[in-house]
Amino acid sequence: MAKERTSKPWVPLALTVVIWLQAGLAAFVGLASILVISGFAHTEVDGRRLGVGFLAFALILVLVVIPQFRQQHRLLFVPLAWTAFHFGDSLYELLALGDTNFVPPVILELLFLVIYLAFYRALAKG
Repeated sequence: MAKERTSKPWVPLALTVVIWLQAGLAAFVGLASILVISGFAHTEVDGRRLGVGFLAFALILVLVVIPQFRQQHRLLFVPLAWTAFHFGDSLYELLALGDTNFVPPVILELLFLVIYLAFYRALAKG
């Protein structure tokens, strides 16, 4: 008898929704940074640099990760690594520099990290 997949059928759909949410958030932060909206970048040059990075990340999620992660689970390391590095940066800004504007990013990034790790484990079991 063939071994059945142990991951739940809703896991890929739920993960797709999470990745779309992060892509949308990255696109929003990217545009806000490029437009130098207060709180997203200190200078216009920093805003463009930050914005381009976030927009590129959003495009990678939409064009590469979402269409292929079901066949190649390792692609989940793309959003996982991005989120982990930004979580570390946000923790530094919050704890070392005392910038309380980084409380929401720390919470969101921690939430995304937990979700990605849980879904990766669920997909790896199947």
